[in-house]
Amino acid sequence: MRTYSISIFFGLSTAFAVGIPIAAEAATFDYNKLQLIPVKPIETKNSLSFFGDPANNQGQTVFFNLDPSAPDRGHTEISLNSPGNIAPYYGTGRNGSPEQSGATSAASLIGVDQGFTNFFKYMTDNNISFSNIGIGYGPKSGQDFTDTWNLGDDKLGEDWLASPTSTLEERIYSADPDEVEVFLSYNGQKIVDFGYTPFYAILEYGDTPSIQDDFEAILSEVVPATKVTGLDSLLNGLANAFLKDVKKGGGGIQAVSEITAVPDPSVIIKDPFIIANLPLPLSLRVGSVKTVPEPSFVLGLLFLGTLGAVSRRKKAI
Repeated sequence: MRTYSISIFFGLSTAFAVGIPIAAEAATFDYNKLQLIPVKPIETKNSLSFFGDPANNQGQTVFFNLDPSAPDRGHTEISLNSPGNIAPYYGTGRNGSPEQSGATSAASLIGVDQGFTNFFKYMTDNNISFSNIGIGYGPKSGQDFTDTWNLGDDKLGEDWLASPTSTLEERIYSADPDEVEVFLSYNGQKIVDFGYTPFYAILEYGDTPSIQDDFEAILSEVVPATKVTGLDSLLNGLANAFLKDVKKGGGGIQAVSEITAVPDPSVIIKDPFIIANLPLPLSLRVGSVKTVPEPSFVLGLLFLGTLGAVSRRKKAI
């Protein structure tokens, strides 16, 4: 039986970017195959790992309208070896879910992969545990949950790209930059804001209909990070330590998420939407804002920027 399955981001993947406690593996995908998506994961000496578990009221949330005629329904998958299900139209962190579950973040810090020496030292010196540090993304306070990242006009060749003769699908989730946010937090309190970014979703369905040879990823652009104003002395120092490491590594942050064999999500119906909650392994990587790598071949298409999580039904093995 086929059930809903999802890949991460902000990355971050998945991996939206982590030492991951689910069935995630090192990427084997050739990012030079991308035609619509203009970014690739950056190489870095500074990265942090996060993970969001739906059982702990975290993770990523995707949803779409149940009405087949609704503009926010989402397209049907057409790629070779795909299950042919509905691509979720909307994506957000659990903190921005239509459920309004009270979640304050999408994932918690689980490790320092490389670098971030100032940040880690400040946490150690002040007895701050990894679980205190979170990352969230979704509509800003006061915005409707449908103001989150989405597939826009959901146009083939513009908002997504796929073919019945290719196992690859590329999706672009976009939003109004004034209506959404991505942030680093301490016990739910925002300490660092990240600039607006698209989230680019990659779904590689593999050589067979089995999910075992599938690969999924979410990438953001490299964006600047800024300190939230009005912090107390403890959080001000924590934000400064984080930003010092970011500045040393190039001044920007990319969210990367890469995963195989995505686990079953939690699915609910909140009329008129069907909602799926998925785990979110995420890696934050430090790099230069102005030197985002591009694939060797990119279509000459204009499209809105995006960020978001994507979902699909798990294929029968």
